[in-house]
Amino acid sequence: MDTKTKQLYAEPGPGRQKMGSFVQVDEAAPKPAAKAGDTDEIAAVREDLALKTNEIKALQEHMTETEAVKVKLGDKGLEIESSDKNFKMAMGGRLQLDGQFNENDHNIPQNARLNNGAGVRRGRYHMEGTLYKDYDFKFEYDFVRGNGSTAAGITDAWAEYTGFKPFSVTVGQFKEPFSLESVTSNRFLTFVERSLPNNAFIEFANPYLLGISGQSFGERWTARAALQAEPIGGGGYNNNSSLNNQGNANRNGPSGNPTYGVTGRATFLPIFNSKTELLHIGASGSYRTVNNTNNGANAATAAATGGANTTSPTGLAFASQVSDVDRSNWANTGILTDTLGTPNRRVLKDYYRVGAELAGIHGPLSFQSEYIRTQLNGTTYDSSDHLDGYYVYATYFLTGESRTYDAKKGAFGRQKPNRNFDLKNGGWGAWEVASRFDALDMNTAHVNGGRLQSGTLALNWYLNPHVRVMLDYSHIFSNKTINTGFVGGTRGSLASNTSGQNPDIFMVRTQLDW
Repeated sequence: MDTKTKQLYAEPGPGRQKMGSFVQVDEAAPKPAAKAGDTDEIAAVREDLALKTNEIKALQEHMTETEAVKVKLGDKGLEIESSDKNFKMAMGGRLQLDGQFNENDHNIPQNARLNNGAGVRRGRYHMEGTLYKDYDFKFEYDFVRGNGSTAAGITDAWAEYTGFKPFSVTVGQFKEPFSLESVTSNRFLTFVERSLPNNAFIEFANPYLLGISGQSFGERWTARAALQAEPIGGGGYNNNSSLNNQGNANRNGPSGNPTYGVTGRATFLPIFNSKTELLHIGASGSYRTVNNTNNGANAATAAATGGANTTSPTGLAFASQVSDVDRSNWANTGILTDTLGTPNRRVLKDYYRVGAELAGIHGPLSFQSEYIRTQLNGTTYDSSDHLDGYYVYATYFLTGESRTYDAKKGAFGRQKPNRNFDLKNGGWGAWEVASRFDALDMNTAHVNGGRLQSGTLALNWYLNPHVRVMLDYSHIFSNKTINTGFVGGTRGSLASNTSGQNPDIFMVRTQLDW
């Protein structure tokens, strides 16, 4: 730059001062103005990109939700579970298809014979689950259970709070906590039918009762206590004293207050080396009142209101069948409270039961036994009026499995074969043999319920954890009723027709549960 004229020059010279270095740059051509149509097209492209972006996000969210829900066929049926385990749902059922064939003694009248036949022993559907992690529930219905109103088919109908794990509280209708064999689900029984004392003192009267219970468990122990009244529906069960066929679904008129009882059970594993080597001991106890409104001082009033029949009372009894399809009671105490006007009238006011359990597993070999005693209390009854029974059995898996023990319930659970039955891949499932002896004595000075002794051989084929076939052969070794003959008259036995018989019984079951 010239220092005087301030002109710029490309080259140095006299009187010029260097200002710096410069680089030639081509001037960019001006951008053409966007046309109106081009602007609309760009806007449309942007809108389309936005829609596709939202669609991609929606697909990603759906994939996330799908991954958050787990579905499987488990022990409780078709199980659905959220990833955080706060919500669970299971839907399932069981179907037990039974058949029976008998070899009766000769010259036995038809009304005293066991009948051949086939039928559905149990057909149940259930739904259970968890809400907000701490609230469990279950509802189950058996389509072939009981008689009378539809409510008779309800087995479980309860809600449970588990927020204080391992302690929980259950409210609703549930099975009373008494006896190892009874607490073990009928899906997992070793034999087609439960033992004689279990049928007589627990199952016959209907063990599914309305009430409240508290329970807890540890690695080696379980404990549960319950206060329970009567079942929801009628069904013809002796634990329901309502005088209408709706049972406690509509308790009215002269029925009076329901019976109630307290029951408890505790178990312990003194030996627990592993799931395939353990020893189980347990004890149960129960006290229950008896509602005699229909048979006692209010019987005439009840009859006047159309509710009771004073000549043919309904009330508490204990009884047991010996087979699955023909479930005629071969041991039966009859109603234990007599009608008004009976000489030396018996009035059963309450009773209590105690039970002891012993079971063990050693590899493929296992054993199980129980003793149950029921003491009757009331007018005419005394300390000699106790009914009792026991059973003992052993099982062995020919294919090497071990019985499955559920430590949370103190009972036996679902059996899983080492290899499921599969003709294509060569699996044959699990095969089990078992033998049982059971006895029941309900003859006392004031009760003529009968005395039974039976033996059973069993062969079980577990095709997979949810399908199995059971074959049982039973023989009645002893079957005897007596004439009570106490002062004032005698009490006949409802089982007297079958007294003295010693039939052979063949039973088969095909079972599916899901």
